[in-house]
Amino acid sequence: MQAVINNCLNNFFNPEHLDEYRALQEWRKTAKQYAREAITWGAEHGIEPVGLEPDDGDSANEELSPDGMLMLQQAVTLLKGQAVDLPDEQAIEVPALFPTWASKIGQAVAVGERLYYDGRLFKVLQAHTVQADWTPTAAASLFTEIIAQGEGEPELGTLENPIPYSGNMALEQGKYYTQGGVTYLCIRDTGNPVYHDLSALVGLYVQPV
Repeated sequence: MQAVINNCLNNFFNPEHLDEYRALQEWRKTAKQYAREAITWGAEHGIEPVGLEPDDGDSANEELSPDGMLMLQQAVTLLKGQAVDLPDEQAIEVPALFPTWASKIGQAVAVGERLYYDGRLFKVLQAHTVQADWTPTAAASLFTEIIAQGEGEPELGTLENPIPYSGNMALEQGKYYTQGGVTYLCIRDTGNPVYHDLSALVGLYVQPV
């Protein structure tokens, strides 16, 4: 039961997993009927059930409605449709609602589309057809990571709250970034994402603070 439920929760858009879950629910109705018959037989033969109470419901007429997995599936579909209109600062709070990068391999993506990859959310910088070896972390010219701002923190990119830099990121003039315990001020826009360590960009795009 746990395996069937976990499979379905992991990907309830998979028809095979959903069919397994529904078959499990049908079996539960049958199992309840068997339990009632066993309890009744035991009572007729002087055997008291331990820790069990007969179900007064009519299993034959039991209806699995609404289907919990179907409701969840429809809810996620609705949320995914609404997520495309979220600004980046809200989208980063619900990254799993966006299509995975792997699901787009072989498909065309447009500038501004957001994709979920390796637990992070990335935005498409250039329209292209997704290739298996052009991952968001490897193709700096095609993707940029969307960075979350913590609740109650000052504006992201200030000296008090510099942006964590991990490569594959476009730098904006006037914003502060941090890497390896050092804070840097961007002195010139990079335009496109860069992937070198910030220490290698000193004098060109950044200066240490």
